[in-house]
Amino acid sequence: MLGLRPGELTGLQWTEVDLKAGTLSVAGSLKRERGELKLGETKTARSRRTLALPEPVVAALKAHDKRQKIERLRVGSAWRSTGLVFTTEVGTPIDPSNLRRATKALCEDAEVPVVSPNELGRHSAASLLYDAGMPLDAIADLLGHNSTRMLEQHYRHRVRASFSAHVSHMETIFADS
Repeated sequence: MLGLRPGELTGLQWTEVDLKAGTLSVAGSLKRERGELKLGETKTARSRRTLALPEPVVAALKAHDKRQKIERLRVGSAWRSTGLVFTTEVGTPIDPSNLRRATKALCEDAEVPVVSPNELGRHSAASLLYDAGMPLDAIADLLGHNSTRMLEQHYRHRVRASFSAHVSHMETIFADS
């Protein structure tokens, strides 16, 4: 619902999530550097942003926090405390390659076309918000883009095949006088 980049999502720390205020701050990104996973800077300065959370996201994060605490107790001393919101079963960071494989497996199990985590999150969020009438510049801000160019060229996919923006204009042009 927020269109986070996969690295922003896997690099999200609980200290950046305020469930009471209903906000999330994108402050870093998990990246593979020289064969190691490292928490680093966001892709651009504009990518650093604080986002209001839709209620379904707040509810999902609360439930996820409870599950993670139970998992931490279950694995005991095997748990590696990283402070990350999304982790493996033992608390370690999620490798981007594993995220891609897991997304592929979910798509295959659901018998839908295979998409990347980026397409699933960012492209879907941009497309759904645009289809709902959100202006491109506001979507660009949400996604941490500097302009609408990337959205226009790559992220926005037509959700519905019909066009309706012309209706009111044509009705005005051809209105009975």
